[in-house]
Amino acid sequence: MNPTQQRLADRVRGLTEEVIAGTDYFLVDVEVRGHKGTRVVEVYVDSETDMGHDDLALISKEVGFLLDVEDVVDGSYKLELSSPGIKRPLTMPQQYRKNVGRTLRVRFEDEDDEEIVVGDLTDANDEMIELELPSAERLRLPYTAITQARIELPW
Repeated sequence: MNPTQQRLADRVRGLTEEVIAGTDYFLVDVEVRGHKGTRVVEVYVDSETDMGHDDLALISKEVGFLLDVEDVVDGSYKLELSSPGIKRPLTMPQQYRKNVGRTLRVRFEDEDDEEIVVGDLTDANDEMIELELPSAERLRLPYTAITQARIELPW
C-alpha cells in the first residue's frame, strides 16, 4: 500500500475497532486499493463464535456510517466487509483458536531453515499452537516462528 492507502487503512482500522469494541468480533485486516474516486476499502472481521451475514451487514452499516460522517475517504469508495474466509492466511491467535480441530498447512522458520508441515491443529493459546502431524508427532510452534498458516482444504 502506498502512504495514502496506509493512512486510510489505519483510520478505517480505528473506526472499525470502535464499532466492534465490547463484542465477540475482532478485526483481522484492512486493505485499501485504488485511487481517489475509485477506492475499495476491504475490512475483514472475525469472531471466535459463529458469525452470519446479518452480523456482517450490521457492522458494515455502522462502519460505513462512521466513514461517511467523518469524511474519511476522499471521493467515492466501495466498502467491502467480510469474514476472512478459508483462503486467507491465519494471522491472529483468535483465528487459530477458532480453527482447533482443522488441518493446517504451516510454513515456519526452524533455526536457519524454513519448513512446511501439514497437521491437525490440536491447541492454540496466546503464544503458540500445537499440531499433530501424520506421524502422530506433536509439534509446538510459537507464533513468532510462523511465517504463514492456512487451513488445508480436504479435497
